[in-house]
Amino acid sequence: MNWKFIPNTFTFVNLSAGATSLILTIHEQYRLALFSIAIAALFDVFDGYLARLMNCSSDFGKQLDSLADIVSFGVAPVFLVLLHRTGEFHWLSAVAAIIFLVCGASRLARFNISMSSPHFTGMPITCAGTLLACLSLTNNLKPSVIIAFIVVLSFLMVSRIPFPSLKNISIRK
Repeated sequence: MNWKFIPNTFTFVNLSAGATSLILTIHEQYRLALFSIAIAALFDVFDGYLARLMNCSSDFGKQLDSLADIVSFGVAPVFLVLLHRTGEFHWLSAVAAIIFLVCGASRLARFNISMSSPHFTGMPITCAGTLLACLSLTNNLKPSVIIAFIVVLSFLMVSRIPFPSLKNISIRK
């Protein structure tokens, strides 16, 4: 039996968890929304790992992964943090959210056209979005600090700073 559908199934779970987080955020279930983003991150790590392990990486899988990531680690975390921790959705919050999404999409596009490398160029959106989502656990940060953190993460994603890659971990059989 051909099992090469498994990595894409993990990507669909990633996307589903991100969409679930958005729904939970709308319904003010913030801890469950954060948990959904954590589930998305887990499945995002394993979809690529399984694709490499099973030798079934594809352009389709790469594009699908990016689409899932912009929802799970772009839209879901920024809305979770802004709606839960900054109170009202002020115009400055909206600008920060848009910057985060634009930088995240740009980071994903750059990754999709880049050659394989031993490190990531710029912070991966999975990392940036997960860190951002973790801000939903804080109670004492001012909205201005949260907005500044969003902007810093945004620029780290499109920076040229090298970040370690999990792809370098050897697969032992």
